[in-house]
Amino acid sequence: MKGLVLEALGWALLHLVWQGALVAAVLALGLRLLGPRASARYGLACGALGLMLLLPAATGWQHLRSRQAPAAVSTLRAAAGQSSLGPAAQAGAAPASPLATSLLARATAFTGGLLPWGVLAWGLGVAVSSLRLLAGWVRLRRRVREAFPAPEAWQHRLEALARRLGVKREVRLLQSPTLEVPSALGWLRPVVLLPVSTLTGLPARQLEMILAHELAHIRRHDFAVNLLQTVVETLLFYHPAVWWMSHVIRVEREHCCDDAAAGLTGNALSYARALTALETLRVMPSPAPAPALSALGGSLPERVRRLVAAPPSRCASRWTAGASVLVLMSSLAAAAPLTARVLPAQAPRSLLAASPAAPAEPAPAPAPAPAPSASPSPAPEPQGAAEPSPAPAPRPSSVPSPSPSGPAKPRKDRGPEPVPQAFLQSGITEEYAKGLHARFGQPLSADELFVLKHLGVTAEEVDALKRLGFSKVSPDTVAAAHAVGATEAYLRALKDAGYTDLEKATGMRALGITPETLAGLAHVGFTGLSADTLMGFQATGVTPAFIDEMRAQGHEPLTPDALIRLRLGKTP
Repeated sequence: MKGLVLEALGWALLHLVWQGALVAAVLALGLRLLGPRASARYGLACGALGLMLLLPAATGWQHLRSRQAPAAVSTLRAAAGQSSLGPAAQAGAAPASPLATSLLARATAFTGGLLPWGVLAWGLGVAVSSLRLLAGWVRLRRRVREAFPAPEAWQHRLEALARRLGVKREVRLLQSPTLEVPSALGWLRPVVLLPVSTLTGLPARQLEMILAHELAHIRRHDFAVNLLQTVVETLLFYHPAVWWMSHVIRVEREHCCDDAAAGLTGNALSYARALTALETLRVMPSPAPAPALSALGGSLPERVRRLVAAPPSRCASRWTAGASVLVLMSSLAAAAPLTARVLPAQAPRSLLAASPAAPAEPAPAPAPAPAPSASPSPAPEPQGAAEPSPAPAPRPSSVPSPSPSGPAKPRKDRGPEPVPQAFLQSGITEEYAKGLHARFGQPLSADELFVLKHLGVTAEEVDALKRLGFSKVSPDTVAAAHAVGATEAYLRALKDAGYTDLEKATGMRALGITPETLAGLAHVGFTGLSADTLMGFQATGVTPAFIDEMRAQGHEPLTPDALIRLRLGKTP
């Protein structure tokens, strides 16, 4: 019986290859029909991933039944005699072609001989994936243990936001010195973890928007769903469709929480600016990996564009969504009979030797439906096309539409393309695009134009940055600097202090480093510090008062690294 179970497991894992491709194709079609509705797309993708877990169970059960049935039939035949079946039954059991039967038997025997090795490899893969999952869980628990409570005022703000969102569970707000971005952890006793730098690097209004995003994760029980999703990834690690579906789920999960946070705050543009400012904090060095559920999951440019672009047309109705779900779930019913026909309905070797009747020839397995080769993340606006044709305002979609004319050819540097109608509706004129193209010396992508325009970046600001002599002036760094409020006066003060890297200056502004901060550190003897050291001081809370306190306690010599370790409670 144990060998039969292992054999059924092997066939189930093997047949999931084409079954998963079929489910992925149906999911891709359903996503196209649903359009940009994040909640419906999220539910459909979760259903598809759950189906991927049910299909191997159904296939394995079908195989067990097919192997146990011939034994029962042979017992009846031995008792009643083969001739008692009658002429009609014998005529209906006409043997298949000897050549086809021989080829099928050889292929089945060859595949069956490899199944034990396949099951062994699968078991090793599950063990390695489980260890990785366990290590991630231990890291998360350690972060929670090392975190300390946030200021009481922010705990009260979090509770007020939770009441507005309908979160009935108690949520704790903690600060972590090793975390890179805010994240939500836990299900029964949820916790929102904030990096130490977030409280000082974001304005209060923007931080409230980020907290609303994390509370949306808690209200939707996303942590529990993410754990189940990780279990499926662990068990079915070998199938590319599983990873694609998981990516779709994570992208749409962030979109759902974005919608909830923007709806609560009432200003999608301000929320998009908060995400951009938070991105600046994430690009800073961090010794710890990103958390499982954070406010910066998915593609940030696409999320920003989705928030600030014109509202898409709602052509996907409820019956379309219901039909998509029905088609997806019906694939389980379709896969069961297909599996029954594809599975080798072979009897034990003793039966084959005793009975001259050949098994019924199975129907050929349907060719696996090709998994979507394009990225499931939301597609950016077409850029670099040789001859763009006018089209209505595009709808952001998580499934990119394949171009009928094939892949776009690389375009030469010949200036910006004519601005589509969707850009004009967002205030992006041809003059605006040409002005930024001239300043940056390259055509800007659709994502870059959307972000720069809705952050209020102008060509004059780019000119001012270049006049100041800052390095690394690019669309991304300029957008980040504008999002965190790095004004021309602030940047001029940093330049006078010797800091001319725009990316570093943006990080300093995001953390709340001011000229007064530099003056205070100089007063206690710390001058000429690097930008990274200054950001490390600010992120961990190394202040002039703390330096004086450490000196009073006899900690000498006080190097920047020693101060940071002392502030984190570690012995230098």
